[in-house]
Amino acid sequence: MPKFETNQIDVKGDGKIILYQRPDVKKPKWYARISVQGATGYKIFSTKETDQRAAERIALDRYEELYFKVRRGGTLKGKPFRAVFGEWKSSAFVLAYEGTQSHLQAQILKVERIGVGFFGAKPIDEISEGDLEGMMSWFLNEYEEPPASSTIRSYGYAMNLLFQYAKTKGYTDSIPNIPVPPLKANPRPDFNKREWTTLYTHMREWINQPRRNSVKGEIDERLHRDRYYLQQYVLILANTGIRVGEMRNVCWGHLDKVEVELGDERVLLRVSGKTGERDVIANPGVNVYLRRLWVYRSKELGREPDMGEYLFCKSDGSRVGRYTNGFNALLDSCGLRIQHSSGKYRTLYSLRHTYATNRINEAPVYQLAVNMGTSVDMIERYYSHARTRSPEFAKTITQGNQSAKGSALPF
Repeated sequence: MPKFETNQIDVKGDGKIILYQRPDVKKPKWYARISVQGATGYKIFSTKETDQRAAERIALDRYEELYFKVRRGGTLKGKPFRAVFGEWKSSAFVLAYEGTQSHLQAQILKVERIGVGFFGAKPIDEISEGDLEGMMSWFLNEYEEPPASSTIRSYGYAMNLLFQYAKTKGYTDSIPNIPVPPLKANPRPDFNKREWTTLYTHMREWINQPRRNSVKGEIDERLHRDRYYLQQYVLILANTGIRVGEMRNVCWGHLDKVEVELGDERVLLRVSGKTGERDVIANPGVNVYLRRLWVYRSKELGREPDMGEYLFCKSDGSRVGRYTNGFNALLDSCGLRIQHSSGKYRTLYSLRHTYATNRINEAPVYQLAVNMGTSVDMIERYYSHARTRSPEFAKTITQGNQSAKGSALPF
């Protein structure tokens, strides 16, 4: 008898199910040590019961589960987390993922970083909620400053995908709860109407500067092209709410139209992103920006672009990766890189937030959520602050109170 096992009971009389207690506990609970023919090793676990009969029932039920698991080709000790990860990332389960491949690869990298990095060879069916709390603590300690709650939740979402796969394969009986913090409203800074006017007005002059201020008196057409394309990119993102990653994959063949009234049409863009595919209705005027790209590219090619070509492409037709550096340079050139009210740096995603804050006072929240590929809850959580800054909202919410003519502020 092992020295840490006392009061051993052979439940079936064949050595397959052994109950025992630990001697170093005042109120000892029953543990079970199970072996199954055809499998090596043992499965050891706590029944969490102090009553012997209750512990026996739990052990017998668990034995039946393990018996059939082994018959299906499984093992008693469970598959190592690292092995499940390797199987999951190349499985049909992953290949059938409804989002884009780039979003899928991001989920795989997250699981590799946080899951494989912490659990390694630990059997996946032995991972408890307490273990996952330890994983999250380990993960957060790697940051000098706490990451955004949305970042932490995204890692929890990725881990959940792997556990769903493990459950369907029979590697674990349940999907453990992955602890994540509540999502706090912390949107990227947007552009108010005055700032937006400054930006799009400045771009008209900015795109032509390379032609006048080129080195050695030569015209830098490459830089002019980059700025011209970036101008249309900024205008389209701010008037559609499309995510940066979604816009990157749009081709000419993804464009369509919808007639809102007789003779009045809107551009419709088919996009694919982390929420799957959806159609996006663009604001009036986006047709002008698309026409600019079409004309420019047609002149560049000497013919009309193919329908399979990306809207935002390099001169050789390959897709543009990122406009981050160009956008930052644009904002620096007109003093809009930092939002003064929050002190935060603006990014390309600020254009999506600008679209939302502008449209939340003009369109029903449900329709806005559908067009942006998000939930009503997220719209309300992140953009409801824009309602209170609307003159119409302020007028309606204060109706019936005493009037106050003149300036509202003493300065």
